[in-house]
Amino acid sequence: MAKQTKQPSIPSTSLFPFVPGVVNHRFTGLALAASYFIVMLFVGLRYHLVGDYGVETDFYWSYVPQARHILQGTIPIEDFHGPDYPFVLAAIALFTRDLFHAGVVLSTLSAAAALYFIFQLFKNLFRPDIALVVFLLVAANATFVQYTYTAGTDMLFMALVTGSTYFFLKDGEHHRRRVVIAALLSAVAYLTRYNGVFVVVAVPAAILLANPFEQLMKERLRTAALFLGVFFLATAPWGMYCLAEKGSFFYSKNYLNIAYEMFAKGKIGWDQYWSVEAQRFTSLRQVIFADPGLFVATLLRNLFEHAVDDLGKLVGWQTGVFSVSGIVLYVVAERPSARVASYFILALAFFGVLLLVFYGERFSLFLLPVYVALALRTLTWQKLAEFRFWKTIQIGGLAAFVLLIWTGANSYRFNKTNIDSGPQEVVSIAQWFEQAVGRSESGKIIISRKPHIAYYLDMQMQLFPYVNTYEELIAEVKKVNASYLYFGLMEAGMRPQFQSLLDPSKAPPELRPLTYTSYPPAVLYKVELRPAQ
Repeated sequence: MAKQTKQPSIPSTSLFPFVPGVVNHRFTGLALAASYFIVMLFVGLRYHLVGDYGVETDFYWSYVPQARHILQGTIPIEDFHGPDYPFVLAAIALFTRDLFHAGVVLSTLSAAAALYFIFQLFKNLFRPDIALVVFLLVAANATFVQYTYTAGTDMLFMALVTGSTYFFLKDGEHHRRRVVIAALLSAVAYLTRYNGVFVVVAVPAAILLANPFEQLMKERLRTAALFLGVFFLATAPWGMYCLAEKGSFFYSKNYLNIAYEMFAKGKIGWDQYWSVEAQRFTSLRQVIFADPGLFVATLLRNLFEHAVDDLGKLVGWQTGVFSVSGIVLYVVAERPSARVASYFILALAFFGVLLLVFYGERFSLFLLPVYVALALRTLTWQKLAEFRFWKTIQIGGLAAFVLLIWTGANSYRFNKTNIDSGPQEVVSIAQWFEQAVGRSESGKIIISRKPHIAYYLDMQMQLFPYVNTYEELIAEVKKVNASYLYFGLMEAGMRPQFQSLLDPSKAPPELRPLTYTSYPPAVLYKVELRPAQ
């Protein structure tokens, strides 16, 4: 008699009761992630031709110069993040035509890796059908798709912390090797973005409080110590380098972002804060004790506002309402397992770290699958499973399908417009400059509000000075020895006192217009200073 293949059992609450053998196959997560990578790499390279004026400003302004320094053999120390992203960017740039395309490839590859770890993590924590639905809802999410083709640290950071979580919670057995791998990935994540420091509290708390490995307290302490020891050993070389170069083992100026959230947001402009007010603060301690009451009030305010924004802006209220009810079910109906509770502790700690700074959906990407998992707790509620269609599909599965279509449609509408929203006028001016001037001016200084034009002209950017009069502007131009000045809508919006520079026919004598675009308006000026009398 032929041996029959054993089919996986299908739970009564299954959200996807079809082809269980395929869903449960060990290569399903890899196949799904690889498919996402291929599709999104084509989309990103085909339609995302220039970085936007949002998060990709940091890419052109900070990460590109650092990657170039690394390729030249030096290791720069940046004020707000560690060295890992520029290192990886520089490595990928060896195989791409430029750093921007390297950034897009890196983000897409990282997004695919994050999705793979999400699928495997949820397959282990819950079930294959839940892992599949979480994968699809995250992959279709508007913010996740946006940062898949956006050049920046968001997806690399998400891949690293999600990978660390996967190895940490892979199963309920204690394996020192997995703890070490989780700690190493956490260290790399921290050296990518410093808010990765949340693991220093979160992982030991999960080990001690949730006890995912079912250990005695003494063994739990050893496991937590192993994680922390590997983490600090992996980050120590960078700390020693910062100590030698900057005088601080934990060198960072992220306290300025906290100060902005406390003292400046909604009160003064972004440029005014960073050009003037930020100079008042020199340490995190100073920021906190400048007004301890305001510090606590800011955290409490953000506790509510960030949660609402996550559910409304990041996840979407169509899913967020189920996330809220999922929390209620976990509290009232059924407590989570030790490993699931550990996952929630990690998420809660990360959410807490983000309360210190201004809100951005991209900062909360690591929490996206958590919110989806909470929503699916509602949709897999046993009482809902009693309502079925065609004896196979329970109402929770149908609701998940509707959420997927809804989420995907919203994502398509948003990203169809956003993907090519970068300043195309910069590319047009750069193309003219390449034909008319060539590379003879490479390395010269150009003044602009955003760094994009400097990247495409292969020049060094100097920030458009925070001044009020034309005489002060020319004085700053002389001071930095600038050869060019770029003025577009961003400059006009941030420096409205110089809006006349949008019209090349009104060019002042020290600035000679070389080329311009009309829609949207932008002008490239050659600086021609008059000799001193």
